[in-house]
Amino acid sequence: MPNDSSKDKFFYDQFLKNPDKSLLRIYDILLKLGSPQKSLTNVIHIAGTNGKGSTLAFLQSCLIKSGYSVNAFISPHLKLLNERIVINNNTVNDETLEAIIKECMKTLDNEKISFFEFITACAYKLFAKNLSDWHLIEVGMGGSHDATNTLPNKDLSIITPISLDHENFLGNTLKKIAKEKLGIINQGSQVIFGPQDNCLKDIILEHLSLTNSKGFFYKDDWDIKKINNLIVYEDSDNRLEINSIGLKGDHQIKNAGLSIASLKCLERDGKINISDEQIKQGLKEVYWPGRFSMLSGKLTNIVNDSCDIWVDGCHNPAGSKVIAKEILSMNKTDGKEVVIVLGLLKKRNIENFIQNFLDISKEIIVVPIKDRQSIDESEVKIITKKMNYSTSSKGSITQALSSLKGRENLRILICGSLYLAAEAISLD
Repeated sequence: MPNDSSKDKFFYDQFLKNPDKSLLRIYDILLKLGSPQKSLTNVIHIAGTNGKGSTLAFLQSCLIKSGYSVNAFISPHLKLLNERIVINNNTVNDETLEAIIKECMKTLDNEKISFFEFITACAYKLFAKNLSDWHLIEVGMGGSHDATNTLPNKDLSIITPISLDHENFLGNTLKKIAKEKLGIINQGSQVIFGPQDNCLKDIILEHLSLTNSKGFFYKDDWDIKKINNLIVYEDSDNRLEINSIGLKGDHQIKNAGLSIASLKCLERDGKINISDEQIKQGLKEVYWPGRFSMLSGKLTNIVNDSCDIWVDGCHNPAGSKVIAKEILSMNKTDGKEVVIVLGLLKKRNIENFIQNFLDISKEIIVVPIKDRQSIDESEVKIITKKMNYSTSSKGSITQALSSLKGRENLRILICGSLYLAAEAISLD
């Protein structure tokens, strides 16, 4: 994959930008590639709105720690396209990635598909050539019509919390979005559920009945919580006391719990052999960039030493809500003033996203997202007029931070998009 931005843009511009809901395109190219998805066994498919990537990262770390090899398909990438495809525990190298792109491009010929459909086909073909003990597949968007939902065999489906996101594609109500997400559930499946809104209970139970599938539910069948300094996971057969996990934020505790519940279900079914100690170590050693992490490199040199800079890829109201809660908790300890450096893609739910930050900040600096259509300050001003925010705009992340250089004791949050988070991490 070429590295310079002009060639990258040329590559991405070859694909459909707003494809309709259909699996015909992806099935067609997969058929021409020899239907590689049919050869994949030991598959875990993960859908939901927030927490998919973190849950996959916890699972991957725990499985590897217990001696299993893992292939994984992840989206989006932060810096390099390679990040989307893990082959036998390692991110795919440039040579292998370039070869599979050329092979799939040749197979595609002049047919038009979306980029996500194309890279899904590349991943499945690579997995078929390099079979692993386990295949972890993260949904890109939705479920029913997602390109990853061409997998005929799944050992487990995971549904992380469902909330409003991509309404223009998935539907403008929580129930419509849930219907799309639940579409990954195959007949006779085992499904592990993270926390869900109560209004979705009936539609979830109905879908499980229609697919003759069994659900394993947060709070009803498994639970995880903080008790003093310990994180405690419990289900009917297990209790794990965990000292720490590798990802920051209380919201990550539930993602860790979702991964434990999944591993325990696989263990009960005799599909894996994993010890509690291996799970604990896997949870502790997990790494997942762009998810509520503090920067410590070049960008921190721009501002005052008394300031800290945090980055998170949250891009919907549910995401901003959990990050606001984390910062509110931090502020109770040190009382820092919070400034939000915000970059949101067009068509995002700006009002609800920003409203969740009312309790932690009154200042927003709007920045563009590189090579993407993003909101500008005028749009944010209109939305925040009644919220008493102070808004300004800068041409880049570094310019935004430079404008804060003379101020002390700030907590700066860079958020609004994984693309923005990726840019901040690259600059740092």
